[in-house]
Amino acid sequence: MKKIFKLCIYFLFFILFLLIFLPKESIYNLLEQKLSQQNIIISDEKRNEKLLSLDIKNANVFYNEVKGVNIRDINFFSLLVYSKVEVNDVKLLESLSSFFPPFIKNIELKHSVLDYQNINISSLGDFGLLNGKIDLLNRVLILNLDPSSEMKRKYIKVLKNMKLKEGRYNYEYRF
Repeated sequence: MKKIFKLCIYFLFFILFLLIFLPKESIYNLLEQKLSQQNIIISDEKRNEKLLSLDIKNANVFYNEVKGVNIRDINFFSLLVYSKVEVNDVKLLESLSSFFPPFIKNIELKHSVLDYQNINISSLGDFGLLNGKIDLLNRVLILNLDPSSEMKRKYIKVLKNMKLKEGRYNYEYRF
């Protein structure tokens, strides 16, 4: 019985040290490299690695060498069996505000081993309330939007690309 208890304690310490010494910045650099293959560049950010998370401050996002978005804060948190990415205060450039509302208060992505197939998405911004998921096995992005009055009034072209169902707008994209 003592050996089993000792083994469990060693295993828990191994997992704890693995989480603490996980190379968070290297994983982030790999993410940046994958995004750059899609012509998406994140620059001018300040990184702060913490015990179980990585904070990114004041990131500028470029697409095809054109600045499109400024993000005040991104937090990557992982416990191996549960991961969360939280993005706060996203501002689109003025030139993009004619296509989509310019301010997103937060975006949250969550993934758990218990629901390994899906990454859950929730967001709040000038556009309203957005919920959805990324189905990793079927390679489908599904978004459900409860639009704000501003979204319904100024951005009707975006809403026309979505299906209206029970007062919510749905969007599905296969990748």
